[in-house]
Amino acid sequence: MKNEILESRIVVASYELDSFGHVNNAVFLNYLEKARGDFMTLKGLRFDDFFKWRRYPVVGRAWMEFKYPAKAGDKLLVKGVITKHTAASFTLRYEVINEENRKLVLTGETFHVFVDDNNRPSRIPEEFYEQFIANNKET
Repeated sequence: MKNEILESRIVVASYELDSFGHVNNAVFLNYLEKARGDFMTLKGLRFDDFFKWRRYPVVGRAWMEFKYPAKAGDKLLVKGVITKHTAASFTLRYEVINEENRKLVLTGETFHVFVDDNNRPSRIPEEFYEQFIANNKET
C-alpha cells in the first residue's frame, strides 16, 4: 500500500524553453525543487525550520528520465513519494504529468542528505521525519 502522494502544479513559462520550443532539460531540476518546497508547505513545514533545527537537506544526487516534451503553457502535475530513507537521508521519486493530455513527461529521483552547520551528515530532524517522511513513503 502507498501512503499519500504529494502533488504540485506548474505552468510552463515561455522563457523556460530551449531553441527547439520545449522545456530545457535543466529547467526540470527547478521544477523538482519547486515541487519539494510545495510538498513541504503541504505538510506544514517551512524553510525557516531548517535554520531552527540547524540541519539542512542537500541534494546529493539527481536523476531524470525524459519521456515526452513540455511546451509553453502546458499545465504540469508533479507527483512525489518518499521511496527510502536512513537516519540522515531520504530519496524522493517524482512523476511529471501533462494534465491536459495525461502524458508522462518525466520520471526522476533526488537523494537528499541532512547536514549540520559544518556540512557533516546529521540525523533527520524528528519534526521533519514525522511531518514529511513518515506519512509519505512507500510501504
